[in-house]
Amino acid sequence: MSVIETYSIRCPGCAHEQRVSLYDSVNVTEKPELREQLMANQLNAVVCEQCGMSFRVDKKLLYHDAGRGILIYWFPEGEGSSSEQQEQFMASLTSLNDLLPEGMEAPAVHLVYRRVELVERIYLLEAGLNERVIEYVKAMIYSRNMDQVNPREKALLFNTEDSTDEWLYFVIQDVESQKLEGMLQFSREAYNGLCEMFDQDDQTARLMELFPGPYISAREFMLREADEQTLL
Repeated sequence: MSVIETYSIRCPGCAHEQRVSLYDSVNVTEKPELREQLMANQLNAVVCEQCGMSFRVDKKLLYHDAGRGILIYWFPEGEGSSSEQQEQFMASLTSLNDLLPEGMEAPAVHLVYRRVELVERIYLLEAGLNERVIEYVKAMIYSRNMDQVNPREKALLFNTEDSTDEWLYFVIQDVESQKLEGMLQFSREAYNGLCEMFDQDDQTARLMELFPGPYISAREFMLREADEQTLL
């Protein structure tokens, strides 16, 4: 079910502090309107009672689409180190598993750090795509287009809306400005071929080795690879 808690929030405009109700988790199967609010940037939105400024509160959120079997935990950047975030994520999984009926298999829970990653993962999973293979594709795009999409400066986001039966499209986003700068395409046939390849036991293990999780990111993988090369 969806869970709402009360928090003390300070307005970024006038610094007025007020108590507001915010979602800790949303079940969009029970309340489809919450998915629409999230996509429209309206979920956990606040209007300052003193100056009237509208702003969004980015906080930890569990997104649950029970109908599609989707569980995504959004842990915003800045709320602790990556290791602390992953520790809290694993603790949350333990708590979730304790609530399951005996014998029921725990669902896969995805971890994301940015709101745009949350939206991307929702669209990706709704489209029935493999998130690890998609990140592998992104790594290939980074490697082949380093001048245009240097991972230190640019992020790649899967674009469900413009993707077709023939092509998967990826938006280039400038990390600092958050502006969208263009698109690159990747053959869906080639993606399907990668899915078939990684469906083999030895290759599945290789894919898990490249993107072990719980946080799966081609950009983080490329940055890590670059740092390791620098140390050699």
